Amino acid sequence: MNKIRSFLIKKRKLPRKFVVDFIVVCFCFSCFLVYDNFSLDIEKIKIEDTKAENLKGLKIAHISDYHNRKSEITNKAIFKALDEENPDLIFITGDLIDKSKTDIDTSLSFVSELCEYTSVYYVTGNHECNVSIEDQNAFDDMIKSLQNMGVFVLRQSTESVILPNDSKVNIYGIDDPYFHCSYSYEIDGASSALCDGFKIDKNEYNILLAHHPEQLPVYAEYGFDLVFSGHAHGGQGRIINQGLIAPDQGFFPVYTGGEYKEGNTTLILSRGIGNSIIPVRVFNKPHLIFVEF
Repeated sequence: MNKIRSFLIKKRKLPRKFVVDFIVVCFCFSCFLVYDNFSLDIEKIKIEDTKAENLKGLKIAHISDYHNRKSEITNKAIFKALDEENPDLIFITGDLIDKSKTDIDTSLSFVSELCEYTSVYYVTGNHECNVSIEDQNAFDDMIKSLQNMGVFVLRQSTESVILPNDSKVNIYGIDDPYFHCSYSYEIDGASSALCDGFKIDKNEYNILLAHHPEQLPVYAEYGFDLVFSGHAHGGQGRIINQGLIAPDQGFFPVYTGGEYKEGNTTLILSRGIGNSIIPVRVFNKPHLIFVEF
């Protein structure tokens, strides 16, 4: 009888220990998620291209997929990095806003602070397209507000930048292809049509801002030297530096973050700042890139 009683007492203790262990694990994992989602990963990429020799010293900050991010911690980290790096240009490659939390003023406030550093260039993403479908006036007002700040809003347009050494770089920007198609299987054709609208002088150095990284083969076909994109969110979560899932790429996507090559074209891909449908990042901090020639 004593042995049975002793056994039962031990059995009652096991669940309590399990609960304590479970709470500790959940607490540690929660702390990790907070750290992983609010700290900032700063990546520096050096462009080695003989065609860009005249651009030596040019530095670009690349921000994407802000998604109306409401985080003073992340914003301060971004502004601190900009203070330290002092970029010549800032590129925003789409999804500045979010269709499910359309607090556009949050993003406009963020961009207004970016404009205090240097010239800002912006292209739309699929979330801007979705917002325009639901509320065209809100989208139009946002574009006007950005333009009034002095942001170069590139919607099938080009801006040429003359550097202090009189070198020239062309910055092209295409609309998100979902402004021009309805289904994912139409994106390739829409991206080609958008790029086809430009007359590109391949003797000059040409940069493209385009939200979709999976369209790199299209961008390379048209002869862009350097492309900046977002959209993939780093694959949402990452295991051994492999993203798990990305829009318009599916599971285990090819393009998730960093630098990629296709022929003579280089793609610089941001893992983004904010979150959207999937609310958390795992091993995938908010991502700010500095590109230097």
